Amino acid sequence: MTLLALEESRNLAEWLRLLAQPQRLTILSALLDGPHAVSEIETMTGIGQPTLSQHLGTLRRSGLIESQRESRAISYCMADTPDAARARMLLMTLRPDGQAVTPSAATPLRKANTQAASQDGARFARIVRPLSR
Repeated sequence: MTLLALEESRNLAEWLRLLAQPQRLTILSALLDGPHAVSEIETMTGIGQPTLSQHLGTLRRSGLIESQRESRAISYCMADTPDAARARMLLMTLRPDGQAVTPSAATPLRKANTQAASQDGARFARIVRPLSR
């Protein structure tokens, strides 16, 4: 096994700090089975919109997830990057229940301009249906 250089250790520690946040791990685990709209992620995770938006933006800027806008809806999925693959493997390996999670074969969503996407914050609209009487 090769000894990590100090700079490599710092980079790894920073990457692990990104993941060492319960809401971010919950969001990433929700995306293991494929893309989801923001409203679905909110329902699945129980994380409120302001906090969810903040964490989605952080994960997107880090390159772990990608977003795609269709009209007013934004969907997120795991990115097709080495860091995202490592995060996926880490989540699947360290599940507390010991259950293996198999990611779907869904094609990752892509944005045409990744650099522009990394500068934007997460934006979404929530559509609320009126109650039926």
